[in-house]
Amino acid sequence: MKKSITLLGSLFLLTTLVACQANPTSYEFKLKDIEGVFDFHTELQNKYINSEDYMSTNGIAAGSSSKEQPAGLFVNWKESKSNNGKKPKYFILDVFEGNDTTAWYSKSNITNFDGFDVFNFKLDTEYQYQVTAYYSDAVQFKSERKTFRTTNNGPRNLYVNNVMNIRDLGGHGIKQGLIYRSGRFNEDEDQAGASLLDDQSRDVLLNVLKIKTEIDLRRPGENGNITKSPLGETVYYSHLPMYYGGENVLTYVGERSAFLYDNPARIKEFFELLADKNNYPIDFHCAIGKDRTGCMAYLIEALCGMEEEYLYRDYLFSNFAKISGICKVEDIDDRYGATLKAYEGNSLQEKTYNYLNEVIGVSTQNLDAIKDLLIDK
Repeated sequence: MKKSITLLGSLFLLTTLVACQANPTSYEFKLKDIEGVFDFHTELQNKYINSEDYMSTNGIAAGSSSKEQPAGLFVNWKESKSNNGKKPKYFILDVFEGNDTTAWYSKSNITNFDGFDVFNFKLDTEYQYQVTAYYSDAVQFKSERKTFRTTNNGPRNLYVNNVMNIRDLGGHGIKQGLIYRSGRFNEDEDQAGASLLDDQSRDVLLNVLKIKTEIDLRRPGENGNITKSPLGETVYYSHLPMYYGGENVLTYVGERSAFLYDNPARIKEFFELLADKNNYPIDFHCAIGKDRTGCMAYLIEALCGMEEEYLYRDYLFSNFAKISGICKVEDIDDRYGATLKAYEGNSLQEKTYNYLNEVIGVSTQNLDAIKDLLIDK
């Protein structure tokens, strides 16, 4: 269920006329103002984000229901005075990242003021918003641009309809808007590989997150036997089947259901894809975005030098999604963390770099390229 945060109202005046009109009068309406920092996390999410005990979500989230979506920024307005007795035919809301001239988000053909939610803001980012009233294609009144800033706390969790457990790895040492982790985009072969994506989710994934590459870590059949992305021909689809089943994700090699899995080889291919700047933005996922996806996220975050506390928090945040189980910190050590921490190096970042290079076989050139692409300096 979507949630929203209602903003405090204040009166703004639309005064800029973008066309000639005889004796124009200004168009007035109440446009919502944003005071302070906008936090798109829900109250329940913040209970964990702000908790000093980052090693557990006990009593907060247990993977039993879908509570991972961010809160929306609720936008609406009320007409106060029309222009020469006329009312606008429609409005457009534009949200800009910083001082950009091209809108980051645009809602067009608005004909009522009932309000709607705007989702998927970046962390610690300044935004500006503006409304334009249209009397015709030639006659417009624009509001001033008003500025607000988003929270710098917690993950950048996202709302994409029917896609579970999706969030940006960026925001705490990794650049935002480049690499995302999520659950699946389509069902398995038992449901004929049916796509989970509707028009809203495709629009967000393609036009807001701008996904260019989908990396699918699911097993054959588990991925619905697809050969291309449900997002369409513009997205490169890479199927890198990995096995978990309670095994060590980093090291597992073996045959299951007449298929030979080689997780180390798939991890090498995964990082080779990450080394090519032309593949970004990237979304990688397994079925629910917890185990195989969790391992790949941990490797990326550790390689980029993110604080270990955040690695745990990112993994445990999956407990807000409906994952038919619960993530525990012991899972990290049992499935990949202990293997990395036992390897040579003076820090987790160095150990991860050395392991990926010396055991997995990722070249130093590719590892350095990934760090250069992703680390937010």
